[in-house]
Amino acid sequence: MKNYIITTNPFISYDGSIKPRTDIADILSNNMGFQKINYPMFMKDQNYHNLNENVMAKIPSNSVIYFQFPSYTSTDQDLDLIQKAHDKKVKIVAIVHDINSLRGFKETITEDVFVLNHFDLITLPSISAANELKNHGLEVQFIIQKGPFDFISSSPKQISHHSNKVSFAGNLSKEKAGFLTSIDNVKLVVYGSNLTFKLSNNSRYAGERSNEELIPLLTDGYGLLWDGDGVSENSFKKYEKYNWQYKLSLYLAAGILPIADINSNVGKWIIKMNCGVVLHNLSELKFAIDNINTSEYQVMLRNVIVQQIRIRYGYYTIMMIKEINASLAKNVMPEIINNK
Repeated sequence: MKNYIITTNPFISYDGSIKPRTDIADILSNNMGFQKINYPMFMKDQNYHNLNENVMAKIPSNSVIYFQFPSYTSTDQDLDLIQKAHDKKVKIVAIVHDINSLRGFKETITEDVFVLNHFDLITLPSISAANELKNHGLEVQFIIQKGPFDFISSSPKQISHHSNKVSFAGNLSKEKAGFLTSIDNVKLVVYGSNLTFKLSNNSRYAGERSNEELIPLLTDGYGLLWDGDGVSENSFKKYEKYNWQYKLSLYLAAGILPIADINSNVGKWIIKMNCGVVLHNLSELKFAIDNINTSEYQVMLRNVIVQQIRIRYGYYTIMMIKEINASLAKNVMPEIINNK
């Protein structure tokens, strides 16, 4: 049985859409013998029937294709590839990066569930996401992602030092990062694109950087994981309870302590691993970091370093694929009780 991983051609991206996909493909090809399939994601192909025929012509029967969802092509194109795989007795597994209906994109949850149910098995980022999808008719077998997305980096590993500086990197649209205007009592350094609002006087905008360029700049203090406009609990804020924010992977790869909402999927993981700080709301931010001394910071930093090593070498991807392989071999639903 041969294993294939669908990937996209790498290009510079300032968000978390491209690098997680290319990193997974590199990890699986370099460590587990997968063959890459370069596939035109992030665009609709009107000639997708021929495209998918050409893909499947290279894949022998009884193989497994690992599909990275969503592909940002079209529902019809995704379903066509799945059908062509099944016609050839090829299993197709979805590694789910995002569930766009849960973050308020144009897809409905019914549409997402409809496509996901056509796969042989899928990964999901959290129990909360699984429960929400099951409430809307999800029937396909799934496993729960146990940790953050891996983050392959050529930048030297660095050890952070204790400071009260807080860094934030990401999409700076008002809907996703408007909350930054309310942070005026800590030293905040902001990286990203689409900045359309005025930051507080204590904040410094440091420009747009690629993920790889950011690593050597994040040398001390903390990395903030937070979403929303700061006015209401919009869809971006609500989505935190379902997903693995890619900023977590960035901060861990750089070796700084993450700060997240205590009720988010990431926040629950941070508590479990004792590798960062959790807040009920941003009004607690200054008090929280002011009351962490150097000794306490070092304890959490040691746990961050463990995660830094793991995600830089593909630990979580490899563990996930091993679990998928075991589930496919048994053709039964893996236990998820311990993930609650």
